[in-house]
Amino acid sequence: MIVMMRGILSGVEKDLALLEIQGITYGIYITQAVADRLIASGKVGQEVVFHTFSYVEGNPGLGNLFPRIVGFPNKTDLDFFLMLTTVQGLGVKRALRTLTIPVKDMARAIELDDVAALKKLPEIGGKTAQKIIVELKGKAARFALLREEEVLAAAVTGGMEEEFQRDAVDILMQLQYNQQEAEQLVIQTVKTHPDITAAEELIQEIFKRQVGTQN
Repeated sequence: MIVMMRGILSGVEKDLALLEIQGITYGIYITQAVADRLIASGKVGQEVVFHTFSYVEGNPGLGNLFPRIVGFPNKTDLDFFLMLTTVQGLGVKRALRTLTIPVKDMARAIELDDVAALKKLPEIGGKTAQKIIVELKGKAARFALLREEEVLAAAVTGGMEEEFQRDAVDILMQLQYNQQEAEQLVIQTVKTHPDITAAEELIQEIFKRQVGTQN
């Protein structure tokens, strides 16, 4: 499986990013949100990196099988996309067409039970919106904390008393919080919620605190 590709972005065509690597141009399926971001940031003609997921499309019985590659500029977006495809009825292609907004915004809608916001997305009706919320609420909190320009961070920092606290710091650093910000958020949340014992619970509570300060 190809998990990462680096090359020159030679163009963006509808749902495809054209990536040139050593004289070979690959067509990588992308979401509308990613396409808009690549064009707006002037990435065409520059070297870019895609975190990728490979799959085969077609009917084996008919002998028509086509290898496909889906790509995102950062692994966190890819992780959210793969989580989204676990919802019954949302295959790879439908999930790609659905993600016309940043991952952060869709994750926020899921965590806030915002059916109306999800229904605005392509191919998402009321029933599908409810299904997405039921199956992904709680799991999407970490993605709702994404910053505008997400990047992968390096290693986990020390200084946390429990392993789940260090895991939460790691998650926040992957969402472009620096070490000090991540540790402060974790420490503040643990102080007010000493009963939390899992990283995902901690991230979800941090999300709730962040939403509360914005309202």
